[in-house]
Amino acid sequence: MRVVIWAILLFILVIPVSYGVKVPDLDLNLSQNEYAISFLPLKRGEVAVLHLPSGENFLINTGPLSQIEELFYYLNQINIKEIRAIILTEEAEIYTDTLTELMKKYSTDHLISGDSFTGMLVKNKEAKVERLKEGDTYPLSSELAMEVIHEGNEKQEGLDFSLTFFQHRFLWLSSQSKHAEDVFLTKPLKNVNIVKIPLHSRTECISDPLIKHIDPQTALLYRSKEKLLNGDLLEAINEAWIDLYLTGQHGLISIKFNKNNYEVLTFEQDDGAFNEQPE
Repeated sequence: MRVVIWAILLFILVIPVSYGVKVPDLDLNLSQNEYAISFLPLKRGEVAVLHLPSGENFLINTGPLSQIEELFYYLNQINIKEIRAIILTEEAEIYTDTLTELMKKYSTDHLISGDSFTGMLVKNKEAKVERLKEGDTYPLSSELAMEVIHEGNEKQEGLDFSLTFFQHRFLWLSSQSKHAEDVFLTKPLKNVNIVKIPLHSRTECISDPLIKHIDPQTALLYRSKEKLLNGDLLEAINEAWIDLYLTGQHGLISIKFNKNNYEVLTFEQDDGAFNEQPE
């Protein structure tokens, strides 16, 4: 009996606990003239990390407390030790318990969000809250700033912003409403290279006119093909010759920018621990 118990203990000590997919340690090796953004393949929430060449990091959204170990796993994989600020893109992405845990663990005291949904954040006396409105430009460093394209307070709307890395422009879309789309169509977005597309439901997607207006080279979705059932969106993306990346298919996705070009790096989900399951 003792032999069996010792064997079990030895197995527990030797076999490491796996919190998620077998993503290799990711060192982007950013130089002084390079930036990167990593999209984390969490089951819920649209979560990303913005990496500055100074070594500072900004977290975009957090996901719910129920998957915080999964979030910690990916942050460890990309060697995140501190987070300068957390950017919240819509009310549905605000999880106060998760924010509290992250602020303690990563020495964060600065929150950035759209002006219309900061009510839940200003109650946190330990954080400085930056409220952004449409047209605002918020400096993230001496060379990089967020440009607020739209800040919506209607259903399925949020903070829509762009980041320009040298001549490369990245557009994060949170809003998916007719009103927001009308706003986007009035904005000069032709120089957008990469867009993060919102997908609030299976039946709704950004329209073909908006895709043509933005005319990106690369698009990213926090979904898998199994859950992305809107054929019109897929057809519009294919017809526009846009490279599509899905966190549910490609796993952890990092985009690295330098003065001349950008590179998309993908790390597939090998062990299936965090794979999305078809509904």
